[in-house]
Amino acid sequence: MSEATRAARIRRVLLTALACNVLLAGLKFVIGWRLGSLGVLSDAVHSLLDGAASVIALIGITAAARPPDPEHPYGHRKFEILTTIVVAGLLFLSAWEILGAAVSRLLHQAPAPHFTWLAVILLGFGILINTLLSNWEKRAGLEVSSPLLLADAAHTRTDVYSSVLAIASLGSGAFGIPWLDPLLAIGIVLFLGRAIYEIFLEGVKVVSDATRLDPALIRSVAEKVEGVRGAHAIRSHGMQNDIHIDLHIQVADQLTARQVFEIENRVNQALRESFPGVTHVALRHEPGDLPLEPDA
Repeated sequence: MSEATRAARIRRVLLTALACNVLLAGLKFVIGWRLGSLGVLSDAVHSLLDGAASVIALIGITAAARPPDPEHPYGHRKFEILTTIVVAGLLFLSAWEILGAAVSRLLHQAPAPHFTWLAVILLGFGILINTLLSNWEKRAGLEVSSPLLLADAAHTRTDVYSSVLAIASLGSGAFGIPWLDPLLAIGIVLFLGRAIYEIFLEGVKVVSDATRLDPALIRSVAEKVEGVRGAHAIRSHGMQNDIHIDLHIQVADQLTARQVFEIENRVNQALRESFPGVTHVALRHEPGDLPLEPDA
């Protein structure tokens, strides 16, 4: 799949997610405001930020899809991970706002929200939409190996959980339990916290150049190539869909430059076929009698 095709696929998914989230946010704001439910209003804020995250993601994937240039010879794919971190920042802001409002309601003993079955049905419809959307985004993210889509899918998935808690918060009005609504809003914050942690963790792995592939697996693939006597000093880093590998291979002393070149090409091809996310392989050949260097 070309980079342009991949970017177009991601944009279609994000535009669909944006439309769904704007619709659901408006619906939840109306329900939360009419019934006086902090849980539903918190869920509405969550959906609205889902939409904002989709807008930011669209900007990010447009930048990431640009071809390499003299200032960015390896391309612009890391713009995708930078955008992912911004999405996590928006999640953190929404969690902070919900937590503050929930604590305030607990301290001031705000009245319980009103309860209607229509609101429950509408929120249930929102859960169905978000479940289908999250699964679709996750499947597309895995197919095109996009951390941005996977992050947005995780973001959307938390909206499912928060909507369940929003329905439960309406139940506090039916049973006359005013403290249940803000308490369940705090539960939404916990779901947000998990999503934030997972998204930030993926971003940190990329920007800190954490090891992406097990050196033993890379060595196993390289040493199966005819003409390779050994592989060592193996390193890997980058995004899941843009992994760079560096390694040294040992070859026989009497080989010609042409023969070494062909061996390197076979190693390069074998690594790309074995690890689909690999986009760059840096090889150094050396005589077989040199001491081995440790892997990363």
